[in-house]
Amino acid sequence: MKKPATWLAFSLFIITGLLLFYRIFNLGYPLLPAAPGQTWAISIDLYLETGKEGARVALGLPVEQSGRMVVEEKISAGAQNIDIHRDGPNRIGIWGIPGTQGESLVNFKTTVHVSPGRVDKNERPSPRSEPPPGGREEQDLAEQLVGGWKNLPVPLRIKAIAATTAGKWVDPPPGNPEIQAWAAIRERLGPDLALMLLFHAAGISSRSVSGLLLVNSVVRTPLRWIEVWDGQRWERIRPDSGEFWDPKFNLLPLIYGNRQAIRVVGGELHEVRYVITREPISDWRLYFEQSRRSDRFLDRWSLFRLPEDFQATFRILLLVPIGALMISALRNLIGFPTFGIFMPVLMALSFRNTGLEYGLGIFFGVLFLGYAVRRALDKLRLLLVPRMSVLLTLVISCFTILALVGSKIGLREFMAVGLLPFVILTMVIERFFVLVEEAGAVAGIRTALGSALVSVITYFIINWEPLQLTFFLYPELMVAVTALQILVGQYSGYRLMELFRFRKLVGS
Repeated sequence: MKKPATWLAFSLFIITGLLLFYRIFNLGYPLLPAAPGQTWAISIDLYLETGKEGARVALGLPVEQSGRMVVEEKISAGAQNIDIHRDGPNRIGIWGIPGTQGESLVNFKTTVHVSPGRVDKNERPSPRSEPPPGGREEQDLAEQLVGGWKNLPVPLRIKAIAATTAGKWVDPPPGNPEIQAWAAIRERLGPDLALMLLFHAAGISSRSVSGLLLVNSVVRTPLRWIEVWDGQRWERIRPDSGEFWDPKFNLLPLIYGNRQAIRVVGGELHEVRYVITREPISDWRLYFEQSRRSDRFLDRWSLFRLPEDFQATFRILLLVPIGALMISALRNLIGFPTFGIFMPVLMALSFRNTGLEYGLGIFFGVLFLGYAVRRALDKLRLLLVPRMSVLLTLVISCFTILALVGSKIGLREFMAVGLLPFVILTMVIERFFVLVEEAGAVAGIRTALGSALVSVITYFIINWEPLQLTFFLYPELMVAVTALQILVGQYSGYRLMELFRFRKLVGS
């Protein structure tokens, strides 16, 4: 291989690798594009009675965080006034319902995608959580109860405090009078506020959360749990039992703090229904939403920012270089005979509309019919341009007849023949005739079959959706494809089929 070409290919590989490294390790892109995790559709129905003066409904809504993305939201509330705003870590939807003196329905639908993600800096707590409700006496008793555990590591301190919910006090345990006094405080404050008071006394950040367990279900009341920061992540604890939620369970927070997930002013809430269902989501939709929400440079110039009708075209175009690379390898390394270089790629693109079976049938039918007409034209001794014009007219006439037949029998694949590359087919007919006349029918048929086989291979490559998504998300991979094309173009050794063809000479 020539050194300039080798160094150029190596440089292109380096450029591709650097861009991929930056996307994956700095921007958090996946190594292999997919939609990891789960997608859940959540419908919230509120039935309430309003009076003459109307009512206002405040509803806690899902908030986007690392590992959790709100894909879509729909609000069905008739002519009601709607306002969504942020209140600290919470996202609140407020509906203003006019006075109707009857039952009103507020419906909110959202689609949430949950996947494992890194903890964002904005999710880290302050060094010390705000003190929960309680007087000085309660706080002093809480500090006395946890005083013996101050030197324990944070994870062990959390487990020791959580165990107090079940009446278990680790060494050194407090005295019975203190335990009895704490039981009275727990009865008065409730299990969640009592636990948070202990965590605050132990210097551990905690927060109360209302939300949903993401499983296929219909529930009427959100769950309550406590999140505790262990220095690395938020641990989730059941306030009624002190048990830890297993990380494999997906909990969706709706409201943080000692607040209700649903509040109604000026009306009476009759019924609440949370309908949770799992649903699939397209990989394309997921990355489109991620790119649309991002203000990073590479995301702002992402192909996902194109209008959706143009995106469909570029999904295929980005894989055409892969098809060209495949053709180069099959021709130069293996020795597949084909009619030209780009004909198999164009045929593969047209097969996406006609279907593979119908496309191949039409290709061979038009090829052999065109050969018969070309053989008849040879007796007229026409010049090249008029002869090619006659063949072009024949190809278009065949396409027109097939389209009419497809319209009569309701076969869309026949009506899509207009997308076949008729100019390329016209030239293939001419080359097929010349090849048969000069090298024989076997050589002509072998080349036609080789072209068809390469077209089929290219067809499967450009229609492989994971590969489409990979190149659409990482268009810099075309630079690596160019490097491979350069390396293949530098090969000047024996082709695989030539080794097989001349195997007797090699052995002699």
